[in-house]
Amino acid sequence: MLQKLFVQNYAIIDQLEIEFSKRLTIITGETGAGKSILLGALGLILGNRASANTAFDKNKKTIVEGTFNIREKKLKRFFAINDLDYEEETIVRREITPSGKSRAFINDTPVNLTLLAQLGSQLINLHAQHQSLYLTDRNYQMSILDSLSKQNKELKKYQEEYSVYQEEKNKLTKIKSENSRLKKELDYIKFQANELEEAELEDVNEQQNLESELHELTNTEEIRGSLHAMSDLLTDANSPVVERLAELKKRLEQIADFGDKYQQLNSRLESIQIELSDLANESSILLDTVEADPQRAQTVQTRLDALLRLQNKHQVNSLQELIELREELVNKRDSVAFQEEDIKALEEHCKQLAEVLLQKATKISSKRKSAIPSLSKKVNRQLSELGMVHANIFVHIESNPEELTSNGIDKVHFLFASNKGSQAVDIKKAASGGELSRLMLAIQSLVAGTTQLPTLVFDEIDTGISGEVAIKVGKVLRQLSQNHQLICITHLPQIACIGETHYRIYKEENVERTYSQVEKLIGEDRIVEIGTILSGEPPSSQAKENARELLAMMNEV
Repeated sequence: MLQKLFVQNYAIIDQLEIEFSKRLTIITGETGAGKSILLGALGLILGNRASANTAFDKNKKTIVEGTFNIREKKLKRFFAINDLDYEEETIVRREITPSGKSRAFINDTPVNLTLLAQLGSQLINLHAQHQSLYLTDRNYQMSILDSLSKQNKELKKYQEEYSVYQEEKNKLTKIKSENSRLKKELDYIKFQANELEEAELEDVNEQQNLESELHELTNTEEIRGSLHAMSDLLTDANSPVVERLAELKKRLEQIADFGDKYQQLNSRLESIQIELSDLANESSILLDTVEADPQRAQTVQTRLDALLRLQNKHQVNSLQELIELREELVNKRDSVAFQEEDIKALEEHCKQLAEVLLQKATKISSKRKSAIPSLSKKVNRQLSELGMVHANIFVHIESNPEELTSNGIDKVHFLFASNKGSQAVDIKKAASGGELSRLMLAIQSLVAGTTQLPTLVFDEIDTGISGEVAIKVGKVLRQLSQNHQLICITHLPQIACIGETHYRIYKEENVERTYSQVEKLIGEDRIVEIGTILSGEPPSSQAKENARELLAMMNEV
């Protein structure tokens, strides 16, 4: 529900604020006073394109702000999906700078015009002269038919299952695309995977161990020389270190009993003697094992060269990365076969889902077609009562079982003939703005009890009608407003009398320019305005008396 509209620096509006009734708000005023300009401002917060030439003062920015109560609109999911702060009292604001730059906000969060329009379409249904109306939207036409065929629950269930079907189809498309790409690369992937598998890469430390072994193999002579010198010095020289330590040990043993400090020296020397004896034995053993092996050195070098070549080829820095790459390539190679199995399973699953959806869509289609005669009859009767005696609406459905959509298998077309004997054509081409507004009013009055409507704004709904027809239009508006918010701009006194709230748009002038103002009419002021509509300004006493009588009569309608 639109609670309040604030407009600043737009067209001939300097600044105004208007609060709307929960039911029916009537707006009147002389031609050119700014009624349609007010709708233009409202259109800005519904996502309509803005012009840089709309500013009242070219040096200031234009601001339009609407306050909506959305408690009953079930929009929490919309706000969550679009990362918006949900507030039951939501503020939608549009700003246009002097340079023509436009900015939009929902609860102070910047949004683009597409998102603004998506929210606006769920909050307000604007029916103004010369505009592309909501009624011409195919999805809306379908929703009308579904409401009257009383299968909104069935359609919702179908759409939930259709959503699952679309997710599975998207998954199938994605895996097929990946499979196709892998197939194109398969030969190359196989070659690389096989090459790395044949390299038998198992131990991540292999390269380090081979490098260490090769370093030893290429320095055997130096190693043997050092080991031989050690063994000789320790055990085989003319005066080997081990023998001299044994002599020194005997001397220390002789004085060990003369004090703890001599005993400690003896113990330390004994440890050294044991360690050097071990060194002598180990160096002798190692000397026997270290031998030049050119063949083994060549084998190790060849293996290292192979590992380095693979690393350079695949642009990795370690054996670990090479092993990881091999696993990735092997998985890709093997996944082609697995993916083809998954594709077959998904195709069968999608086929089963489509068969179930087709059965449900066919039933929905049948009910829609059954509802068409009743819809046409009721709308045509209502149009006749609203002054369009020769108008006829025709509903045409095209069903294609080969094409499942979120609405089933149907495409609906509303065709309209406004005059006797005229050919029925698409609504957008056949009806004028006033006729479309009355057609929309007739349809909305039929579906009001079965579906949730946004705020309905009617402009020029009274074009070409008067007298008794105007009273009937007012009656339908009054009935519709019992459960839905309506805003109606009118030139007819019969319709002006039915509003719960009544505003007058008027022009004022100062020394510099003309600008629009708005005032809420109550009591005698409302009588004067309705009298003015009846007879002109200023209204006569008789016109004001007629206004009182008309106001009383319309309140009883």
